[in-house]
Amino acid sequence: MLKALPGGPFDEDLALNPLVKEKLLEHWQVQSSWSSQALSYIKALVQGDLGVSMIRPDRAVSEIILQGLRNTLMLNGVSLAFIVLGSLLVSVLAVRYRNTWIEQVIDQTVLAFLSLPSLFWGPLLIYIFGFYWDLLPVAFLSGPRHYILPLLTLSLRPLATLVRLLKNSLNENYNQDYVRTARAKGVGSWQILFHHVLKNSLIPFLSYLGPLMVSLLSGSFLVEVLFAVPGLGTEFISAINDRDYTLIMGLTLFYGTLLILVNSLIDLLLKWVDPRLREAA
Repeated sequence: MLKALPGGPFDEDLALNPLVKEKLLEHWQVQSSWSSQALSYIKALVQGDLGVSMIRPDRAVSEIILQGLRNTLMLNGVSLAFIVLGSLLVSVLAVRYRNTWIEQVIDQTVLAFLSLPSLFWGPLLIYIFGFYWDLLPVAFLSGPRHYILPLLTLSLRPLATLVRLLKNSLNENYNQDYVRTARAKGVGSWQILFHHVLKNSLIPFLSYLGPLMVSLLSGSFLVEVLFAVPGLGTEFISAINDRDYTLIMGLTLFYGTLLILVNSLIDLLLKWVDPRLREAA
């Protein structure tokens, strides 16, 4: 798809001698047939070689991926923990204090977060906390404070989605017969909520974790660019702009493998939580 677009990896080098450019294109097999390029790439891939960057020929693609992976995993890992723990806490509070002002505040806040895209929050948070109040750094991941703004930008909408999903599931389970039986036996409200209702409400919650991780990984691309985070998303965008075909292929394969592994782990977790899925398998 990229090769069907105008431009190539060496078109920006205006001072490049035409003969040198021709030799570079020949060396990288850019002008070879697509089938020949694919066969050559797959042959190297089978041997575990992702090649080197076309724009930075002194850097291996695997080296670039490993260097950016740490920041991407840290940002996505912290965001995922914040989303999961935050949604559990907020949902439990909303259900425990049903029909009160607490539930109303939570519902209105969730509605606001769901109504606005994640990238709306990024520039707004940068302006308010970075420039207007000058409270938080707006670039890089040099310390704990640097995580706050990209974390919020990446997490607010998924957090609201999970809160709505889990809250609906909790309310549905609250109306089941086993809850009325537990109340009739004198079991306390918090005990009913944590020991009975919450456990039975986690299936749709856990089912959404797979798509959530996919959403975080794809959403972190633009968040990394927005906050100048030196991660895989930034490398991916730069590689696309530079038409760095080898780096784009390496990052695509890495992301694809990672997402397959994540979804497989979520499936195993669901079977562990819900015995019915184990019996169906």
